[in-house]
Amino acid sequence: MASGTNGASSSSGQQALDRFTQMMIERMERMKNSGFRQSWIEGTRAGGLPQNISGRNYSGSNSFFLHLHTAMQGYELPVFLTFKQAHNFKAHVLKGEKAFPVIYWDMMVRDKDGKRISSDEYRAMSRDERKDLDVIPFVKAFPVYNLDQTNFRDVQPDKMQKLLDRFKVPELRDTQGMYANSALDRIIAEQSWLCPIQADKRENDAYYSRSQDTIFLPMKEQFNISNTPEDIYCDGMEFYTTMLHEMTHSTMIPERLNRETASKYGDQKYIKEELVAELTAAMIGHSMGFDGKVTDNSAAYLDSWIKRLKQEPKFIVSVMADVNKASEMILDRVDAQRISLGEQPYLAKNDPLMAPLEDEICPFRNAAIIKTRSGDFALRASYNGADLGMKPIERSTARMYFQLTDQREKDIFLGSAIRKNYESEIAGIDRRASKSLSIV
Repeated sequence: MASGTNGASSSSGQQALDRFTQMMIERMERMKNSGFRQSWIEGTRAGGLPQNISGRNYSGSNSFFLHLHTAMQGYELPVFLTFKQAHNFKAHVLKGEKAFPVIYWDMMVRDKDGKRISSDEYRAMSRDERKDLDVIPFVKAFPVYNLDQTNFRDVQPDKMQKLLDRFKVPELRDTQGMYANSALDRIIAEQSWLCPIQADKRENDAYYSRSQDTIFLPMKEQFNISNTPEDIYCDGMEFYTTMLHEMTHSTMIPERLNRETASKYGDQKYIKEELVAELTAAMIGHSMGFDGKVTDNSAAYLDSWIKRLKQEPKFIVSVMADVNKASEMILDRVDAQRISLGEQPYLAKNDPLMAPLEDEICPFRNAAIIKTRSGDFALRASYNGADLGMKPIERSTARMYFQLTDQREKDIFLGSAIRKNYESEIAGIDRRASKSLSIV
């Protein structure tokens, strides 16, 4: 099976990746020129991951660069929506505002005769059916706007207030006046991370020992080196940023995320791993409401990162893919602690208030609209463990579905199409389930 990237450098997806790379280079150069006094993501700190107005989290490159874009533009919240979504909320994009790209990966698939196969049909195939196909992944982009670029605040004041409340970050301080984070503190206290974290003994450096599979951190009080109350508060942020950096390193091993490891100190794989750890810590920290400066060890690699990005712009794709995986692994453990503390989780998938809503939109499994080999379109799904089979649908219905860019809107559309086309089958399954329950 062949693979590669789309060579259309003028595509919206490639333009978005080029923009992301340039943003990263500019950010690194600005940090370097500041003498490393700036954090990776400067600006307003809101307690949450960038999300669509529907509540769906953005992931990978999108999450980090929407954070960075929000900070650079001074937007209040990292909440975005499409032009159509603004219209659905009876709002509009303000005159002169420019969109920001959100990317997603798609694929071009052709069989041995050169016939095009839809990505949905490809995903439905077995491994044997796929082996003779030519698959070319490529990136697409669609435009989104921050809420501050619209009049959403004026026309939806109640919804805006709920979002402000959701992203509000309380100022928590420990007995020394340093920033405190309850979820991360509990991870240490309960040793609930993937490996032990030692933070109760004096250490000169923070590091992850692969041979011992243990994270060693200086005590939090060792980070208390400032004089003013505000600087002491920020010293606490440096402790947690360092902790997240080393937690990221601990995800590299084969039993976890299996990232490429360095053969020697300072080689290209080592340099990449340091960037993954820096950006993961920065993105999670900013989402939790705090920022930390680039670590002393990583500061030495800024020139190498800048050079690599300039020579190989697609380097950012590989880096952000690793950042996305590591971030999700860490946030899963953070969310478990936040839920136990009665706090809202960061990942929508971990939010018990979000799950019923998603099931209500599309309570079906294996659901998809696919293009058949004959060139027609069909609908498939399963419901309560029963396969509903495949049914042909109108080409116009399929076209409307594939034109949607927001995943939540696609889920709603798909759920509606399934209910309409499988009405009798669903009713039959519900009757049988009801009858079975009454017999029991």
